[in-house]
Amino acid sequence: MLPTDHLAQADRRPAVIDTPLGTLGFSVALGSDALPAKPDTLWRLPNGTYLHRWRHRTATVDLLIGSVDEPAWDGGAPVPIWAGIWQVRARGKVPGLVVSAELTDLPADAYGGQDSGECLAAVSVQNEHFMVSIGGPDAELLAMQAADGRLMPTSWARPLRAATEYGVRYTDPGRIAWQLPGLATTEVARLCIATAWCPRDDDRPAAWFAVDIPLDTAYHHLITDPA
Repeated sequence: MLPTDHLAQADRRPAVIDTPLGTLGFSVALGSDALPAKPDTLWRLPNGTYLHRWRHRTATVDLLIGSVDEPAWDGGAPVPIWAGIWQVRARGKVPGLVVSAELTDLPADAYGGQDSGECLAAVSVQNEHFMVSIGGPDAELLAMQAADGRLMPTSWARPLRAATEYGVRYTDPGRIAWQLPGLATTEVARLCIATAWCPRDDDRPAAWFAVDIPLDTAYHHLITDPA
């Protein structure tokens, strides 16, 4: 994903994001093999971003995760945004790929579920005080990205357009999973998942708009050194 020679290693720990409504955790399964919560190696970038790396017999899996400083969609008060960019680089045949994000340890009064939009797969959880959204590409956008061949293998375009076996799956109140086709040796897949939160305001769902962020934009923020 990026050179690591100049990066400082950190103590291994699970990739999580603390939000006002619980802890957002991530998981990846390569075929029937679920990767452990802790990566094999963890590096810290000068700007505070972390690069997690898992080494599986069939693939090297990277997760670049950190905060993103983007203006609010409506010019109002900014909201906290965090992005995680996954890269799976196959070293052998990967029979299938599932990447998921789930908000856990929710307050008793929190509720939520699917909250998708055009080209955006998302879930939102809220209570009287806060709203937390988690989002990434929906099945339509996944298929377009595969057809383009830059973020995903072109061989994925047809099965993703079928939208039957593959696509996005939702579990209430706060879990979202991307169920993706397999990878051939040397193929690479990249996926951006973002989360954001804001005060509860039905007239300004700023968190929901904030998670609709392109992978390239998120990557630029995550690797840029502080001024």
